[in-house]
Amino acid sequence: MTIDLETLKDPDKTAELQDNIDVVTAGQMLQDARMASGISVQEVSNHIHLKLSVINNIEQSVGDKRISSTFMRGYIRCYARYLKIPEDEVLAAYDCQNIACEQQAELQSFSCRTKLEAHDNRLMLVSYGIIGFMLAVFLIWGLRGDDVDVVVPEPTISQTIESVGAVTVIEEQAPLVVAERAEFDRPAVLPTITSPVVTDNKSATVAQSLVLTFAGDCWIQVKDKNDKTLSTGVIKAGQSISLQGLAPLSIKLGAPEYVTMSYAGEPVDLSTFKQGRLAKFKVPFEA
Repeated sequence: MTIDLETLKDPDKTAELQDNIDVVTAGQMLQDARMASGISVQEVSNHIHLKLSVINNIEQSVGDKRISSTFMRGYIRCYARYLKIPEDEVLAAYDCQNIACEQQAELQSFSCRTKLEAHDNRLMLVSYGIIGFMLAVFLIWGLRGDDVDVVVPEPTISQTIESVGAVTVIEEQAPLVVAERAEFDRPAVLPTITSPVVTDNKSATVAQSLVLTFAGDCWIQVKDKNDKTLSTGVIKAGQSISLQGLAPLSIKLGAPEYVTMSYAGEPVDLSTFKQGRLAKFKVPFEA
């Protein structure tokens, strides 16, 4: 079948040509022969060892993408041989069927492509129309913008005319630009500086001498400001020790009644502590 190019360009003739493409398929020939012989599809399947679905697809001319054309021709040949009908005629019908399907697919593809091109042409015309309209609007707006007069106020010039003899002197004074002085007139706020208060406490910064005299055995522990242990343990009766460390000193006495103490040359009163009880205090003295 020869297809004219002018026929392909006309959608109506293309549709009419698609309707006229009607061939006798190999499946129809096999189905007619099977039904004339009174053979069922199941009997064909059992004899030529094909699935029922494959036989039904052959008779209905339904293509199966999983089966190649070569294998399909072999199946059709076996089917025709079983029904004892001419194999070459059935295969020729199968080939014509494939050619007709290809031509129909080509016609459909060409028709769809023609419709798509027509649609694209319409879109292009609409786009060109919109672009032309926008250019015209901008052109009109630009021409009207050139006619607008920009009024710039002229600076006020004060003229002082003085006559000196026969000569007239004209002094032009440009307008003064008065800057806003709000920020300059505002008093500056200076940051408030707080001076640290220094306490004159020699006992807190200078190591002072601590002297302890023991009339009986006593357990003691003495630590300085930095928690450094100056002395710890049991001091025997009759002994005397002298210690120095950063005040305040933390002192613990197991038997304060046996201890006589002086700090920085001044006696420390320990009579407020109960006998037989652990005394804990700091010097400078804090009972």
